[in-house]
Amino acid sequence: MRYIFPSAFILILLGGCASNIPLEIRQDITDKNISVKAASENFDQNQGEPVRWGGTIVNVENNAADTWIEIVGKKLGSYGQPLEIDQTQGRFIARIEGFLDPAVYKVDRGITVYGKVESRVVRQIDDYPYTYPLINAQSHYLWSEYDNRRYSGYPYYPYYYPYRYGYHFGYGHGFYPRYRFGLHHGYYW
Repeated sequence: MRYIFPSAFILILLGGCASNIPLEIRQDITDKNISVKAASENFDQNQGEPVRWGGTIVNVENNAADTWIEIVGKKLGSYGQPLEIDQTQGRFIARIEGFLDPAVYKVDRGITVYGKVESRVVRQIDDYPYTYPLINAQSHYLWSEYDNRRYSGYPYYPYYYPYRYGYHFGYGHGFYPRYRFGLHHGYYW
């Protein structure tokens, strides 16, 4: 009986942690799995199709009624977070209604959007003309560094390397070294 309350409390906390991420971002609810590259190459076939894409913010451009966010597409993890890998799936632009502060939606932050392929936009990347698929975003989620570590399988605290922390009397014969990981104190094995 005394273990039921802590277990139930932990389950409620874990369930509440993922609830602030919209369902469209957490789960891929699209019928087709259209990639950024396929949408830009075969635009006529994919116009109006719902997509869930994510990546790293490259540029934020606020207009009178909406904000255009240029994103380098990345592969998505289990909760829809963009993975921190060096492989790109191409670039796209997400059009989000209203004003988004560039101080919050800054370069190199992870973002995932859900919406429909609306049109094509041709812009220059240096001297190269690049064709971006434009997504009319119905939902989006801006990932923090904590979210990326959490949903990517990294530990919550910055455990970097093990180092010795005294001795304790262990099982078997004699003393064994204790190890403590990272910067957070109080976790001993």
